[in-house]
Formats: sequence, C-alpha cells, structure tokens
Amino acid sequence: MKFEVLEDDGGWIVRRDGVELARHAEQEEALSDIAERLREDRTDDADLSYSLTMRYQARA
Repeated sequence: MKFEVLEDDGGWIVRRDGVELARHAEQEEALSDIAERLREDRTDDADLSYSLTMRYQARA
C-alpha cells in the first residue's frame, strides 16, 4: 500500500494508492490518520508492504 500526504493550500491531504481518504488542517493530524489506518489494516500477512511519501507545496 502506498500512502501519500500532500500539502495543499495550508491543509494536508491523505491518499492511499492514489485515492483521497481525508483532509486535515495540520500535518501531524494527517500523519496520525495514517498511523491509525496502519493499525487497523494490520494482518498476519507478512508479505504486505507499505510506503509513505510526503509532498510539500512549493514555496515562493
């Protein structure tokens, strides 16, 4: 599973495998959201792999 956190006009978008799951006002909230999703998705399947990408908005 590939998770992404994207900064967007001061907010943070959480996506998994390209699908938007949530929007948060703070980066920490977005990361906590992903952590909770990982805890919920926990299985005994050792072949599962996860990745996390952070994308920050360009600064002027």
